[in-house]
Amino acid sequence: MIFTYDKEVDPLAAFTAPPPNETPEERQIRERKEQEAIQRSRNIEAELKAAKISMKRWKDAVKVLVLGQSMSGKSTTIKNFQITYAQKAWAEERQSWKAVILFNLVHTVNLIVDVVQDAVDRSGRTSEHTSVDVAGRPTQHHHKVLLRLAPLRRIEDDLKTHLGAGTSEVEILSKNLESNGPSHEVELNRAIVQEFTVRSSSGWKSILAQVRKSQSGRESQIHQALSDVVVSCKDDIRWLWNDSVTQLILQSRSLKLDDAPGFFLNDIDRITMHDYEPTDSDIVRARLRTTGVQEYHFTLDRANGTNLDWIMYDVAGIRTSRAAWIPYFREITALIFMAPLSSFNERLAEDNRVNRLEDTFVLWKTICSSELLSHVQIILFMNKVDLLRKKLDQGIQVKKYIPEYDKGNDFATVSTWFRRVFKRIFVDHRKPGSPFISHFTSVVDTQATGQTLQAVQATILRNDIANAGLM
Repeated sequence: MIFTYDKEVDPLAAFTAPPPNETPEERQIRERKEQEAIQRSRNIEAELKAAKISMKRWKDAVKVLVLGQSMSGKSTTIKNFQITYAQKAWAEERQSWKAVILFNLVHTVNLIVDVVQDAVDRSGRTSEHTSVDVAGRPTQHHHKVLLRLAPLRRIEDDLKTHLGAGTSEVEILSKNLESNGPSHEVELNRAIVQEFTVRSSSGWKSILAQVRKSQSGRESQIHQALSDVVVSCKDDIRWLWNDSVTQLILQSRSLKLDDAPGFFLNDIDRITMHDYEPTDSDIVRARLRTTGVQEYHFTLDRANGTNLDWIMYDVAGIRTSRAAWIPYFREITALIFMAPLSSFNERLAEDNRVNRLEDTFVLWKTICSSELLSHVQIILFMNKVDLLRKKLDQGIQVKKYIPEYDKGNDFATVSTWFRRVFKRIFVDHRKPGSPFISHFTSVVDTQATGQTLQAVQATILRNDIANAGLM
């Protein structure tokens, strides 16, 4: 069959012509859809143009990869960079952290409620008195407090919705899950160590932008209503946390909540005030976990009025995610490696046969040996020295968990020995002449970390200039 067409007829005009016998209502709907399509097209063009400009701008940015195990302090270090060098952007985000901090508080309370409720169920009975019995079992008063705190379960769910869609991921809050224990206890422990995780391709910065956008209007009213419920439960929360039986129950599950990120129970009076303003310390301690590889773009403020663009990459530290590190090795200026020294008596959440600090030594060797990183400045943060000191003061013996350690158990001796191990690995596997740069850090201490970051920034910029052939 041969098709012919009239050269005098514009096929495009014929295609876009309104249908015959179109009613006024149909015409109105059609024109509205056409306008919406035109607007979508314009929006796409604007986004593509903005993306092109952004790519050009960030092409010459200083790129820093932050690596380490899960819970090693990567996100906290990135927050500290923003506090120290991008204060304008940090000030804009400050209010948005209120929702995260409130979520951290409620999540911790619900975790305690679950543990105590399990103890109530297993005890088989509660005392009719409000005083604690000799066996340390929960009392009738515990049961009443748990009932009054039940609304916080819904508050946590609402805050999850407010922050964004998430998933649960195993986190290190307790010791190993005992698979040979009672099945109901194993299931409770699994529930305890789960953590709400927000799916985001650009980390907590995009989540804060979403929260900040919803601060006016109905979303703000909802958040205030959620805060009011928490305030109404404040006395019961304080009583439950300070109760001796609760503390015994938590100890029996090896739960050290006050050492974990996102712990705010000791600050409940302050952070539930209506005029509460998150401090830098609050934000650094806040916990908001995101999945995948995160990119954080910062424009660092400088005294001479010029700006300096940085990109910091935070890559998930669990074993199954470590293959994702390699593509970032090629273009980075520097690498900050987080080594949590306090983890000497802990085990990996994903493999409880492996000591966390031993795994950190293995990771450090891998990084130092990589040919892809031969041109990159590597900086070691021996982190969580505050928790290390606390454990040593409690009498926890390093040699019990690190067999090759044969020195004293005081902080100075232990920390010096750890540093020597990291340096020996570095010297044995790095090209000759490479500088070993290390810092003892507690990244939740914003003031001390800020001083460390000043030295780190100078080191990174000096290396960047040298690589560009300007030194």
